[in-house]
Amino acid sequence: MVNMGPIRLRQPIPLADMEQASPFILLHHFDLHIEPGHHNFDVPPHPHRGFMPITFMYDGAVEHSDSLGNQAVINANEVQWINAARGIIHGERAGRDFVEKGGRFQGIQLWINLPAAEKMKAPDYQPLTTNEIVKIAEEGATIRLVSGKYDGKTGPAHSTVFTAMVEMKEGARLQHTFPADEQVLVYVLEGSVNINDSRSVGQHGMVVFNVEDGAVAIEAYEPARLLLLSGKPINEPLVTHGPFVMNTQTEILEAMRDYQAGKMGFLY
Repeated sequence: MVNMGPIRLRQPIPLADMEQASPFILLHHFDLHIEPGHHNFDVPPHPHRGFMPITFMYDGAVEHSDSLGNQAVINANEVQWINAARGIIHGERAGRDFVEKGGRFQGIQLWINLPAAEKMKAPDYQPLTTNEIVKIAEEGATIRLVSGKYDGKTGPAHSTVFTAMVEMKEGARLQHTFPADEQVLVYVLEGSVNINDSRSVGQHGMVVFNVEDGAVAIEAYEPARLLLLSGKPINEPLVTHGPFVMNTQTEILEAMRDYQAGKMGFLY
């Protein structure tokens, strides 16, 4: 567990013995109850450069604004997809309409690294609604495909990395073979599952597959909600400092100077 201000977060990536599961460099799981009228979740404007910070909302709603002029609210089963690239400033808070009623506020923030060749491209923001996210129904399971490809379908996010929000009923079984050169992860938000007929994983558990595995079979012991990820590892140096993810310490210092000089825009 880690703290983000007053909020306690689960952090399966990074850990003391695992800096990253490339291209995935950070995973935060937040799950709290917001009382009506209380703004428990309010993150002030802050910068990012060099990676994609993604928010998957499972319960509740989050309101976003950024230095590109975007403003949007994403609700349950929707996604806020940011490609920070050369720089963006954004702030987020629990959605105002949601706060009036209160309730469960649960989601994941995932940081996906960018290769050096893409770190200084123009930033991009996509609020992905339930109408845009590709919904795939399998026996006892629902796959919300956000990015990448799955059984001939392509998610709407501007990325080749595979990300999907998965819901499974008790006894449901899901099988898929990912490219053998990709890093595959499964994170369990709720419930418990069996992975590849060999490992039981309960709530808040994560499985990081060997890159050469490829084949994934998931069976739900009880109703479960998962985040399923797959992407090609980025075999480049990784240097991070707060909200910046680059390849060298010099690039980190440049990011700090550019932010201070206003080159990432402004958000008040």
